[in-house]
Parts: sequence; structure tokens; C-alpha cells
Amino acid sequence: MFSSKFRKNNFSAFTSALLIVAIVFGVSVTHVELVFAAALTTLSDTQSSVKVSTVSDHTIQFVTPTGVAAGQNISITFPVGWTMGALATTSIDFATSTSATCSGFTDALISNTASGLTWGVATTTTTITITSGTAVIPANRCIQIEIGSNATSSGTGSSTIVNPSSATTSIISIGGTFGDNGTITANIITNDTVSVSATVQQSITFVISTTTIYFGTLGSGAAKFASSTNVLGDSTETIAHTLAISTNAPSGYNISIRGQTLTSQQTSSSTISAIGSTVASSTAGTEQYGIRATVSGGTGATVDSTYSAATSYGYDATATTSAIFATGSGTTNTSTYSLRYVANIGGTTEAGTYVANMVYVATANF
Repeated sequence: MFSSKFRKNNFSAFTSALLIVAIVFGVSVTHVELVFAAALTTLSDTQSSVKVSTVSDHTIQFVTPTGVAAGQNISITFPVGWTMGALATTSIDFATSTSATCSGFTDALISNTASGLTWGVATTTTTITITSGTAVIPANRCIQIEIGSNATSSGTGSSTIVNPSSATTSIISIGGTFGDNGTITANIITNDTVSVSATVQQSITFVISTTTIYFGTLGSGAAKFASSTNVLGDSTETIAHTLAISTNAPSGYNISIRGQTLTSQQTSSSTISAIGSTVASSTAGTEQYGIRATVSGGTGATVDSTYSAATSYGYDATATTSAIFATGSGTTNTSTYSLRYVANIGGTTEAGTYVANMVYVATANF
């Protein structure tokens, strides 16, 4: 009986002990909290330069699987070799998108101290820490941090982060109390600039549509107008010929004119008076030789005032002295000048065959 009773008591004690252990174990299990950091995704750091010892802007992006709760922070740590420099809050933009797609960012308010929806920014020689006041970033959102002159949300940013002084592969770490973490590999090279050169040949094209025009027989009773198609000339104003010019000269071009007025082949001293630089309308019975022109097409083309009047004419060059006929202010596709020539004589103008040789010269200003 003693033995049986002893075994019974021992069994009860053992069972009670197990129950106590089970209860203690169960209580312990219900209070254990396991926290696992999530890996950031879609990480990138776009720099304005990856050349050694060069100041560079940074655009850092990543997707946080967990999000950021109120009061938590995000830290960005640059490894040894990078020079941070002093970073004002105007040199940092902090933004989030509405999804895991890194686009359509909205900038957050930032300051030196976190407060409410304003994020606080603190920097050391290696780390930038951005802390939430009460702001929250939901899970699976893309975060963008711009550092340098590319930061424009709260002012004009300035670049202060200098790349390492030798070619290297660096690991930029992202972490903080928000729990997620990740790394971005930055490759710094000796020189990231490719020097490209090319030459554009100078060009100018100048075309005179015809080199022979006719007044025909002049009379004191009415004006005659030169024609390239009618050897008798025309009694009404017509376009005698055109000048066409195009050039890639940065400073444009000028067209000059030179040549004697209508001069008798029999007696060189007999001429039909040129109108001169003061324009005049056509007047029958008065000796006149003059030109007027209009221009179309191209850019920056201007006819000199001696030749640009709407209904009047002028001519101020001589056989030995050139005058400016037209100018262009810069590069241009084809500009076309249309020229009209007028001749009038008086009742005492000497008989004879009169000729004039007009020399047009186009000069590009490269």
C-alpha cells in the first residue's frame, strides 16, 4: 500500500510540475515578439558625375516593403572615401510616390527638426538621417531623396558631396529605425567625360537668276522698267531678276552693289543720272536710274534703305565704289531678293546706246 501510494503521489507531483512548466512556457511564448527587417527593393543612386574627386549630386530611390511609422527615421551612410561637406536643408529633397512605382513623387516638408508633418534632417561626415515627426509612409511606397543642386523643393540646393579620390566600388548603406535596409553599389571611375568634336564646314550660296536685262528704247514721256524676258523693256514695273542667298555664317552676310549708271557707249561722258541715296519716285521727263528691291524667305534679311522704299527708287554706287545693298543678321535658309529697275530720260538726253554693268557681291561673316 505504501509503495502504491508513493507512486501515486509521485505521479501527481510530476503531473503538477509538467502543468506548471506548460503554463510558464505558454505564458512566455505569448509575450515573445520577433521583429524582422525587410529588404528594400528597387534601389538606385543616380549621380550627376561618377568621376574621382568630383562634386556630385545624388538621386536615391528605393521601395520600402514595411513603410515608415511616426517618429522613425531613415539613414543614408556613405563609406570611407566620400566627403560629405555641410548640407543645408535646401540641399535635400525628400519625396514619396503613391505606389511602388518610382514616379509621380510628392515632396515632403523638411527642416532641421522633425515636427508634425515636417521631417527633420541631420547630417554627420558620413550619414544623412531623415526623421519623421508624425508623418507616416505606408508600406510598398517608393521613396526618393535628392541631394545637392538637384534639390529644389525648399530652395536652391548646392552640391557638397565629393566622390572618392581614386577609382573604386563603394557601398552606400540605407537603414534606420524604420526597420528596412539595403545597399546601393556606386562605381567611381577615373574620368566619366567623353570629349566629342566635330566640324561644320562654312557654307554660302549666292545665285543671280539672270545676268542680262533690258530696258529697250527709252522715251521722255514715260518710264521704262528693265525685264529679263522682254528686250523692249516694260512700261509697268516688273521684277527684272532675283538674288538668292543662304549661309551658315553666325554673323550673317552682306550683299554689295557696284557699277556705273547707264552710260553711253558712244560718248562715255553721256550718262543717265543715278537717283542717289535719297530715294525718289519715278518721274517721266527727268533723268533717273534707280533700283528698288523686296525680300522673302529666310531669316534676318534686310534691304538697305536706299533700295527698300515701297514705291521709290535709289542708286548710290559707282563704277569704282560699292554700296551696301542688303544684309543678313545670322544663319539663314534661302532669302530671295527681287529687284526692279527704272529708267527715265529728259528731252535733251543724248542719243545713243546706254549700258550699265551691275556687280553684286555676297560676303559671309563667319
